[in-house]
Amino acid sequence: MNKQTIIIAVIALVIFWVGLILTQSRVEKPPTLSSEVRHSPEQTSAVPAVIASGGKENTLPYEENAHPFCAPGSTVYLTQAQQEYKLGERRPDSPDVQSAHRNGAKAKVTLRVVDSRGHPVPDADVKVAFFHRGSYPVDGKTDENGFFTAEHMSGADVHFHASKEGYYRTYRNYWFYREGKPCAENGRWIPWNPTLEVVLKEKRNPIPLPMKTVSCFFPVNTPVGFDCEKAQLVAPYGMGAVSDLIVNVTGYYVAPTNYGFHLTLSSNGGGYVRYKMDTYSRMWSVYEAPAFEEFHPVLAASVTYKHDHLSEDTRFKDNEYLVFCSRVSKGDGGEVKSINYGKIRGGIRFNIESTRKNIATISLSYQFNTTPNDRNLESDPCQ
Repeated sequence: MNKQTIIIAVIALVIFWVGLILTQSRVEKPPTLSSEVRHSPEQTSAVPAVIASGGKENTLPYEENAHPFCAPGSTVYLTQAQQEYKLGERRPDSPDVQSAHRNGAKAKVTLRVVDSRGHPVPDADVKVAFFHRGSYPVDGKTDENGFFTAEHMSGADVHFHASKEGYYRTYRNYWFYREGKPCAENGRWIPWNPTLEVVLKEKRNPIPLPMKTVSCFFPVNTPVGFDCEKAQLVAPYGMGAVSDLIVNVTGYYVAPTNYGFHLTLSSNGGGYVRYKMDTYSRMWSVYEAPAFEEFHPVLAASVTYKHDHLSEDTRFKDNEYLVFCSRVSKGDGGEVKSINYGKIRGGIRFNIESTRKNIATISLSYQFNTTPNDRNLESDPCQ
């Protein structure tokens, strides 16, 4: 093989790999969920609202999958800065911003801790952690109006939590650095001293609601009942007696890159409501189930993978949950006489087993209130 042939072969190989990389980069992202997802009717800790910002307004988009006291820049959660990257064209960082991000800058925040109804929470324990070549926590308690102020050098963000006896602990974070934004000036992060609202949910009436996690197998395209009290499928697929949930998985599985699964949830007279979880509070759900009229009798979710990408994905996300009602008994006039309630954390996972022909599987983690007509869904995870 002469030198010219070797050069041509190398060039062809480079072109092949570049084409492969570009093709993979064009893989479509899953579409957004088509089913309605509600937020809790009470005030939640999902967004640390900026009440005052030292002369300049600042709004914080919703942050998903936050983890308490992550290292700055962690990819565990979608940061405020990452959200803002999507809001139009970004400009290069100014010299002040570059210096603040590289060397740190003075930072100051004021927390306003309130309960789920917006009332101030005085004497709450607060820890604010600044990050600049290490973690620097500032501890203290809120004043009579629920305020607490902390100041230190910071390289990008600040993490904080609030707690008090009789309340559920809340973790939050706030990013000073936002790429392409005028977020630093004269050695200080701006807005200077924003007031961040932190929701500390009060403990109202927690009851024992043990979390049960189960996985079940049953035939594809077959409606099957699930007994939440016994954590079993109903006969003939298990030892359950009452169908609190009715599940049906349909679809096909050909290969890891060619499949389609569809889940249908129904109930004997009951229904479901789909919520977004308050992942920043230990009390992640609503306190009580909504009115019976708000439940939907049927709920569906699907996933389809073909032609090397997800063409459909309305599965339940990790930061979602379902509230359901079941065992509905009505009087002669159609009025509800007896009903039970529960909640499913993260929704229901479902697929069709590749190694078992025509066998579907579901998995779920749920809490079920066995007391009829009790809408209370509050349970203390620390108990």
